[in-house]
Amino acid sequence: MEQKKEFDLKSVKVYRTTQGTILEVLFAIVAVVVWGIIIWLVAKAPDIVPTHFDASGKPNEYGPAAGILLPCAIITLVAMGIMITAYYPRHINMPFKITNIRQVKLTILSVRITGIILLLIALAVAYTLLGMESPNATPIIALVILLLVEVVGFAIVARFTK
Repeated sequence: MEQKKEFDLKSVKVYRTTQGTILEVLFAIVAVVVWGIIIWLVAKAPDIVPTHFDASGKPNEYGPAAGILLPCAIITLVAMGIMITAYYPRHINMPFKITNIRQVKLTILSVRITGIILLLIALAVAYTLLGMESPNATPIIALVILLLVEVVGFAIVARFTK
């Protein structure tokens, strides 16, 4: 009787595909647009803006408008790192053992979509603090929920893919 060979994730090589290229180009376009809007929001904002809010939504800290650039840059760098990770699936942590190439493909797709959603979260952070008359966390919360649904949804689909 022949033994079934176990799937070796470490031997998987990720090559450029049309889908991957489209998502990477989309990521680059979204990054340029997002950063254009963030810079525009910072330029039109007053010198001092609210930077922190209490539970009721009232500002309790103020700072320069340019201060929003640091968290947005960190989120963007994380998104870029995630996009790079798509080429190294053995380093992607999933809540299940990856046992076939279809699961690898779904995981890579999920990682690339996550990177794009993170860029939108950076925009939502800047817009919430600099673009709204009265700051409201709804755009950020909506995108974080979308991110969670995307990650959990892909994990569930990939887990049951044979």
